[in-house]
Amino acid sequence: MTVVVKSSDDKHISFPARLMAALNLREGEEVKAIVEGSNIRIARLDKFLKLRGALSNDEAFDRAMEFLEQAWESWTVPASV
Repeated sequence: MTVVVKSSDDKHISFPARLMAALNLREGEEVKAIVEGSNIRIARLDKFLKLRGALSNDEAFDRAMEFLEQAWESWTVPASV
């Protein structure tokens, strides 16, 4: 299967229906795309965000989340993607 990805500024990735079915994803589900070399890995955010409840009073976790948010906001798509 070939998937063509185009960059945009709206922080959204669109997947063909066949790929969504293969990944067991549903419309509107939030995922994190992790680029590893020439591969892209998709991780569901719901499992990651469940940590927030367990670590709600942890200042180190809050700083780490802020760091991740800033890194995400400043990330740009490499020309080869």
